[in-house]
Amino acid sequence: MAPIPRRTQINKSEIGRVSKPALVFLCHRIPYPPIKGERITSFNLLRHLVRHYRVFLGTFCDDPADLAGVETLRGMVEGLHVGEIRKPWAFLAALPRWLRGEPISFALFRSRGLDRWLDQVEARHKPVAIVTHSSNISAYAVDKFRRNGIQEPRRVLHFADVDSEKFVAYAERASGLAKWIYTIEARRVRREERRMTALADTVSLVTDEEAQLFRSMLDAHQDRVTTLRNGVDTDIFDPERHPEAPFQRKGPAFVFTGAMDYAPNIEAVTWFAHEVFPGIRDAVPDAQFLIVGAKPTGNVQRLGDEPGVIVTGRVESTAAYLAHAQAGVAPLQIARGIQNKVLEAMAMALPVVVSKGAMTGISATSGEQLICADAPQQWIDACVSLARNPGEARRMGQAARKLMLDVYNWEAQFAQLDLMLGSAASAN
Repeated sequence: MAPIPRRTQINKSEIGRVSKPALVFLCHRIPYPPIKGERITSFNLLRHLVRHYRVFLGTFCDDPADLAGVETLRGMVEGLHVGEIRKPWAFLAALPRWLRGEPISFALFRSRGLDRWLDQVEARHKPVAIVTHSSNISAYAVDKFRRNGIQEPRRVLHFADVDSEKFVAYAERASGLAKWIYTIEARRVRREERRMTALADTVSLVTDEEAQLFRSMLDAHQDRVTTLRNGVDTDIFDPERHPEAPFQRKGPAFVFTGAMDYAPNIEAVTWFAHEVFPGIRDAVPDAQFLIVGAKPTGNVQRLGDEPGVIVTGRVESTAAYLAHAQAGVAPLQIARGIQNKVLEAMAMALPVVVSKGAMTGISATSGEQLICADAPQQWIDACVSLARNPGEARRMGQAARKLMLDVYNWEAQFAQLDLMLGSAASAN
């Protein structure tokens, strides 16, 4: 595990915790280490919030390896509750709620332990605000902390993506029982998204496009929907920090990063390995395709049997792999919101070839800071061109990093969060 950078280490004695108002932050995955999209956003949200509040963090863990981050988090916050999700048993525990009409993706995060802990935080500390990351844990924020006429906390729900649309996309690609389940889940999640919006002060999405899509689904309260964009840590994702290659480079390396048990990522790397990479190898025989990310499924692992394809599994630093690649690739067919994997690769001064969906919300120009491709031959041509023209690849990569430094630093994004919380930080 990579050590947390010094500037992110926050000691309780340094943040004046007694004088600050209390705030509850809820996220559905333990946010440290920040090694994948959802955790990167959660961790940076947390890092920002502890500067202004005494933060009580409620979260979940579904991988024992992630418990190694608990002590780091405990040193940052006033209070911490980590619920455990044990698959596949968690699905059995969630089944009664699903049968009663709750989305399964919400029912998985229902916890009596978290319920009791939140009741204790409310009774003892009266938090001035509740901030969430992800819709499937946001119900706690709107269903609790009711004060019978006394001023209630501000409720800022960062859905990030319109999750109901994700399940619509899954249903369109599925058949039989899976299609039926995804269709039901899409309908139930959309119902919950609308219900929670009606009870929240603010609901945020990661792109203007996603926010506008969500407004179009609402019958009321469209004015509560806003945009809170993702950023990228350009100190961690800095090519100068990673002089040593973590893999044996034999030729131009094309890298995909992400959790490899996540369906859109599995679909993306499978498509690239089968439809694009053989064409790249025909033109550049020593090219490599690196699939970098934890929990690769059996199907993903089998891609490693194909010429030039390397499946790494969990790694200490994705940035180190990006630092020694020719280009990043993000051939996502299902892509909601801004893709952290694209921002990170661009911050590493790396040219990135992306699908149209993976480019959503990124204020870049194809051909300048990245390349947007559609059909397999377009992907092949773009990747081969980057391999054969290292000078152009460097130019595009430097332009990409400049964009990240100028526009996508986290603090610029969180100025919007401070506006959402309004006067809560000054409350006593």
